[in-house]
Amino acid sequence: MERRGSIIQSATIKGEDGIVGIGSCSHPGQESSTINPEKTSSIIDGTLPGNLELEKIGGEANTGALAETVQVPGAFAILAISGGRLLALRDVVGQKPLYYGEDMNGTVAFASLTKALTKIGITNINPVKPGQLVAVSKRGSSIVADRSLTRPKEIRVSEHDASTRLHELLADSLGDGVPKDSALAFSGGLDSTLVAQAAMENGLRPELITVGLKGQPELDHARTVSKQLGLDLTVRELSASEVLDSLPDVVQTIESSDPTLIGVSVPLYFVCEVAEEMGMGCILAGQLSDELFAGYGRFDKLAAKKKHRQAREEVWNSVLAASGNDFEPGDKLAVSHRLELRCPFAFLPLVEYALRLPISLKLRLVGSNVVRKHILRRLASDWKLPETVVNRPKKAVQYSSGVQKILLKEAKRRKMTLRSLLESLYQNW
Repeated sequence: MERRGSIIQSATIKGEDGIVGIGSCSHPGQESSTINPEKTSSIIDGTLPGNLELEKIGGEANTGALAETVQVPGAFAILAISGGRLLALRDVVGQKPLYYGEDMNGTVAFASLTKALTKIGITNINPVKPGQLVAVSKRGSSIVADRSLTRPKEIRVSEHDASTRLHELLADSLGDGVPKDSALAFSGGLDSTLVAQAAMENGLRPELITVGLKGQPELDHARTVSKQLGLDLTVRELSASEVLDSLPDVVQTIESSDPTLIGVSVPLYFVCEVAEEMGMGCILAGQLSDELFAGYGRFDKLAAKKKHRQAREEVWNSVLAASGNDFEPGDKLAVSHRLELRCPFAFLPLVEYALRLPISLKLRLVGSNVVRKHILRRLASDWKLPETVVNRPKKAVQYSSGVQKILLKEAKRRKMTLRSLLESLYQNW
């Protein structure tokens, strides 16, 4: 668990069903719960609103209070002791990782890294589902409360009103305790520029960080947009050898050999490295925008064929999958660099509102061209952001940074597929 922090605290309580233990890992200088068996019943990974301080309630955790906590905005995972049971829950969007499983002797354990569980003989590992409160005792496991996302009905709303409301929500997402020493993973694209603008509306001036292979045109674009915003930008130009040297660490940190996840994670790894070197405590990112607002290329065919129902279904499924595809790898990278990951588009009120918006505000067919994330482009226009941002086509970070080309070239040099190359790194861990 040392990637989550080298300072370890733990406590065990002996109950009717046996011994229950909880613990935490933190990095030097970071705030963490003070664990005491007599005073602490809950351990929190992440942040909760200031009026919810579960780690200080004393005695045993109140199951009802924990169930209500799931519904508050935030990125958190919680372990608690109640009635001799071990309770576990994650925020509704699933921004913090939390896994569990049972070994051959019937011992159940939870951890924020899967490797911690395999080390103690657990192989049937599953994530705690976002929004669910799970209770475990000798009698088995059960779902005590389920506050997971429910698929809402679409609403009728004008483009103007939707843009106005998204403006308010995106600004609100950065108005609750975001540290002043924050950095932003910045490409000059639609999502990261909207986050930068929302931050400035809250009086924040995040340090912009962009990474990419030397000579990539996106680096100059990021420089231009940062000047237009009036924010400082740090550019990290990568060499092919740096990208390849990072692979073992990236694979081990995100605990995956999936080529898509690795391709996205390598640029974020270097962004986090730069932020840590700058002494930042928080990294902002535009994750979940593409899922909520139909930003992926796979939406093009659906829009072109006017398959609106299938497009709505794909948006919903993409949001549900974002926990494993976006947040878990991103959080692991950030925490390993002593950073807190903040994703404004994952702000729960914004998520719930965006899911209610009609698909026609997300996908537009203009002649033979498909416009994705239409309502966000309208918001960017209303915010008077540069036209080069408003109308910039989506390009995945693994391609815009040049990372994917390096990975494919190395796999070809070794006469392997990219997947087999990454799997070899994972298996050697």
